[in-house]
Amino acid sequence: TSSPRPDASPAYTMSARPAPPALGEVRNLAPKSRAERHGTVHKEDLEKMRLSQRRECFYHYEPNSLTPPPDSLSHIAESDRFETNAAAAEKASRNAVLMRKEQVLHAKRIARTHTEEERWRVVEAEHEAELARHEAMAREGTFCKSNKTSMPYDPITLQYGEGKDGQCLRYSDESLRYRAAMRAANLQQRTNVAGFNPITGEETARVPVPEKPVLPEYLQGIIPGH
Repeated sequence: TSSPRPDASPAYTMSARPAPPALGEVRNLAPKSRAERHGTVHKEDLEKMRLSQRRECFYHYEPNSLTPPPDSLSHIAESDRFETNAAAAEKASRNAVLMRKEQVLHAKRIARTHTEEERWRVVEAEHEAELARHEAMAREGTFCKSNKTSMPYDPITLQYGEGKDGQCLRYSDESLRYRAAMRAANLQQRTNVAGFNPITGEETARVPVPEKPVLPEYLQGIIPGH
């Protein structure tokens, strides 16, 4: 049997143990996620994790180069990847386009119907207002008491009225014709003083001048000079 070591005694052990070090700054480490823990196991995953955590800002990291991003033209949802009926999908797309066109046409049809109804409502209101105006005129008798003309002259018999208005109109018309004949005779006299055609030598027919009209009796004392 071997003898015990002299330094293994309890008294020697207690006296020879060094003092514990002083407490320094405490460093709190964030716990690693499951992906990080698995990445430390496989070398390929570890390299990918280190590449994704680079902070030099001169690179472009793609986490999955085989999956197109959502904003690319080649992206497709997982629910649409296994769609086997392309004809039905195309038909549904065409039906959606036709439905939108039908909705636009229906909205235009409704708007035009409202516009036409409003136009006919205005036309009917104008017609009713015109009928009301005619009824008021017939009721008040403004224009329907007698079929009077604007002048005292009968357009059927071509005769002047028998009253003073007819006599005044007759005098006005006869005076108009008399003045026109006098102007024509005066012009003829000034243009052809000799009274015959200088080329053919035939006598020129004079313009007939009617007699001067007589002022009606009820105006002879009113208008001076007659």
